[in-house]
Amino acid sequence: MLKIIFSILMLTFLFFSSSAQNSWTKDERSNIYNECVGFLGKYVHLSPEQKETVSLCYLDEITKKYNRNDYQNKIEVEVKKIRETTLTLCSKNVGVELAEPKKEEPKVPAKREKTSELKASKQNLVGYWKDDENEFWLFETGDYKMIYQNGKIVKGTWKIDNEQLTLYKEKLLWSSEKVYKILIYTTDKFVYQSLKSKSDTFTATRIK
Repeated sequence: MLKIIFSILMLTFLFFSSSAQNSWTKDERSNIYNECVGFLGKYVHLSPEQKETVSLCYLDEITKKYNRNDYQNKIEVEVKKIRETTLTLCSKNVGVELAEPKKEEPKVPAKREKTSELKASKQNLVGYWKDDENEFWLFETGDYKMIYQNGKIVKGTWKIDNEQLTLYKEKLLWSSEKVYKILIYTTDKFVYQSLKSKSDTFTATRIK
């Protein structure tokens, strides 16, 4: 008699133990729900309420049709098929359409307007400029003023002729000249190079 009672107790224990192992835990149910919410993230036309309703349906269908062990023992292809089928079923039950979001056409960057290249002349060289080392003013009167990095100030006169910029530096008894070839000129900058040394090439930017 005791053996029979013991056997019944063992069978009951094994039954409930097996049932407990096959039951979905709270965390696992939460993971399934969040998994569905993640799937629906790409469907931007769905409201938060619609996503929640579909996800609850998804959770209910998965946990009702499959116990934990059966579901976890399925291979990835099977799980993927179950997910897709369940998601389609729940979306129809809720009355929403799951359509792939339209791919946005890549935005073509706006073409930057090229600064118009002009021919350097006295009129368009007049102004306040700053190059890699110095800042200088070319005045309409034909005078210029240059301030070096070390603070030294030099004054003189200048002229432009056939894309050549000549600076006449004033000294006490005479004046020296430096001649530069203007390689590029735009309304905002110009590149000039010493005729004596090509390594002495500078880019002057107009200061407004």
